[in-house]
Amino acid sequence: MLSDAAMHRSLDGILSRLPADQMSVVASTQAVGWESIHGVITAGRLKEFFDSSAPFHIVAFWLKGATTIEWKRGTRFTRFQAPPGELLVTSAGERNSIRQHHPSEVFSCCLNPERLQSLADQECESHGQTIEIVADFNRDAELWSLGERLAARLRSPIPGSRLFAEALVTQIAIKLLWNYSSLPRGNHAPDEKLADPRLRRVVDYLQGSFAEEISLDGLAQVAGLSPNYFVCAFKQTTGRTPHRYLTELRIAKACKLLQNPHRSIVDISLAVGFSSQSHLTSVFRRFMKTTPAAYRQAVLGYRTTERCARTPQSA
Repeated sequence: MLSDAAMHRSLDGILSRLPADQMSVVASTQAVGWESIHGVITAGRLKEFFDSSAPFHIVAFWLKGATTIEWKRGTRFTRFQAPPGELLVTSAGERNSIRQHHPSEVFSCCLNPERLQSLADQECESHGQTIEIVADFNRDAELWSLGERLAARLRSPIPGSRLFAEALVTQIAIKLLWNYSSLPRGNHAPDEKLADPRLRRVVDYLQGSFAEEISLDGLAQVAGLSPNYFVCAFKQTTGRTPHRYLTELRIAKACKLLQNPHRSIVDISLAVGFSSQSHLTSVFRRFMKTTPAAYRQAVLGYRTTERCARTPQSA
């Protein structure tokens, strides 16, 4: 069992490595004497990649300041926008490092893996299965609201606030188990939406597979569902069929690549998964109401990607 003292030492170790000229600690659970709760509010900007790997799970809640985050986890790299209301979930023991483009204020709530497992065993019918947390980033309004309330109480603790904070941490842990874990979910109704971690696995797969032939069976296997149920759940969640979603991703990627005047349209067509320039042109015209060549001329001539297809929200 990872003790409270060990949690505090590990968190202190991470904080001690923060560049003092870039980041400051606004408030911490240790400073206010909340021994069984672990978290910190930090403010500033990490200009270089900072190793935030930890032996505990972390839910980071963006409180103030919009920024762009670059996130490395293992061999994977993700860039995403982080306005207030965004959150990032990282898993215990996984290699994580981040840097950010602009200053922001973030509350990092740290959760003991053993206690989370115990909670899953007691409350969520895990049946002894080891629970894994799925790393993710998104705008989860319910979960973010819990983090924001906990951060507000951490800034201004009052008598009885520790018990209030413990209740909020328990709710955060339950939300994490429901929506960001490998917790078995039993028999789903046919019209139930795809769980966020499963959707994220599918989206990550799609984003890394623009130039490949992608089958429905392959996507269903990534999600861990039957093909028929996967199609229904995916559309319920995204509002698109898997094929439509992938096509939008490819067109959005093509828009970005067309901004490079030195890259041929033939090369771009193949890079984003179309069989030829004519294939890209046909699909591009259907989505963008113009051709790739005309789009490139407009972009390079007098504006940026205002007409570019919007990347789907979960991408």
